[in-house]
Amino acid sequence: MAKINDVHDIIVLATAPVFTAHTYTEVYGGSAGCTITLNGLTVAVGSSSSLFINVRTVSGGTGCYLLGVNLNVMGEGSRIG
Repeated sequence: MAKINDVHDIIVLATAPVFTAHTYTEVYGGSAGCTITLNGLTVAVGSSSSLFINVRTVSGGTGCYLLGVNLNVMGEGSRIG
């Protein structure tokens, strides 16, 4: 799912994703960067860097953040509509 007006709804620690509530489309490296396994592939994310990817699975990633949107952006409690 694309960002709405180029703005994310949520940001969570990469070590604590909530896939039942959010869709993540960006990984931010935080102030120190991190090593994270995304969709089965281990990658290094540099400090203050972003990786734009549809995140399906994640492990590790201490120091990184996941950015995305709520799953039900058009439903009850949405900021749209």
